[in-house]
Amino acid sequence: MLDLFLRKYAWTAKLALLFAAAWLAAKTVNTAVGAVIRPTPRIDLSALPAGTARAQMWTQLEVDRLYPLIGQKPPAVASDDDASGAAPAPPPRTCGDRMAPPMKTGLRALLVAGVIAEEPRWSIASITDLATRDTRIYGIGDPVLGAALLSVERIRDERDATGQGFKVVAILCNAGQKEYVDFEAGEGATLASAPSLGVYNPAGPAPPPGAPVEGVRQLGDNRYDVQHRLIENTLSNLNSIATQARIVPSFKNGVANGFKLFSIQPGSLYAAIGVENGDVIQKINGYEINSPDKALEVYQKLRDSRHITIEIERGGQAIRKEYNVTGQ
Repeated sequence: MLDLFLRKYAWTAKLALLFAAAWLAAKTVNTAVGAVIRPTPRIDLSALPAGTARAQMWTQLEVDRLYPLIGQKPPAVASDDDASGAAPAPPPRTCGDRMAPPMKTGLRALLVAGVIAEEPRWSIASITDLATRDTRIYGIGDPVLGAALLSVERIRDERDATGQGFKVVAILCNAGQKEYVDFEAGEGATLASAPSLGVYNPAGPAPPPGAPVEGVRQLGDNRYDVQHRLIENTLSNLNSIATQARIVPSFKNGVANGFKLFSIQPGSLYAAIGVENGDVIQKINGYEINSPDKALEVYQKLRDSRHITIEIERGGQAIRKEYNVTGQ
C-alpha cells in the first residue's frame, strides 16, 4: 500500500525539490552579482552643517540637603564683601524666639544655684560675677552683667553620652542673643578668676554685741520696721548673709521642717530682727521653706513684699514675728 502511494505521488516531491533548488540558486547568484556591481558609499563631510558639541551630563550632589541628614550646618561661603574687608552681617537676634536654642555665654559669670518655680516668672538664679567675685540672686527680668535674665530652664546636656541628661541653666538676653550661664565658667573666664565660694571677708571691723543695725527698728515684741533697701541688699548678696550665721536643715520625725540657725554673729541682721541661736525658721509669709529650692524661691518673692511674717520654732514653742517694710 505504501509502495503504491509513493509511486503515485513521487513526481510531486521531485517537483518541490526542483523549485527549492532553483530558488536557492537564483538567490545566490543575485547576492553575488549585487555585491560586485554595488557602488562604494562616499560621504562629503564638508557639506554637513557644523553641529554643536553634546553637553556632558554630570550627576550633581545637593549639598544643602545632605548636611541636615548628618546633623551639621554647611560652612559659610565667603562673599566678595568679606574678601574686600567689609564688616560681616550682625548675628540674628534670638531673644524673642522661644524656640531658638541658647548659646554658651562669653560673660565672666558662673551659675551658683537655679530655682525653677511652678510659675516661671518666679524662677530665680544665683550668679557669681567672676570679675568682682560678687554673688547675687536675680529674678526674671533683672539685669545681669549688662544682659537680662530671661528664664531659668533645663536644657539637654550635650556631654551626656546617653542623650538623656539635662542641666539647669540661666537664660540671658545679651545684645539680642539668647545665651546661657551654667555651673561652668564662661568663655571669658579663666581658672584664676574663679570665685572662692564660702569664703567671705567683710570689710571693716565687726560691730560690737548689741549694736543696732541701720535700717531695722523694733516697735514692740516681735514687731519691727525694716528698710526696703536693707532687704534688697541682703537678698542680693548671699556671701554676706552666709557669714552672719550657720544655717543647717532641720528635721522632725525624719521629715524636713525648716532651717535651724547657729552661731549668729553679734550685730548681724539675724540678731537685729530678733532671731536667736537654735531657732528653726519654718515659714515665711506662709510659704514653707523645707528645702533649699523653696527657700530661694521665697527669697525672690520677698523683694516686692511690704509686710513679712516669719514663723519660728524656739524651744518647742511657735513664735510669729512681723516686719513692716518701709522706704524704697
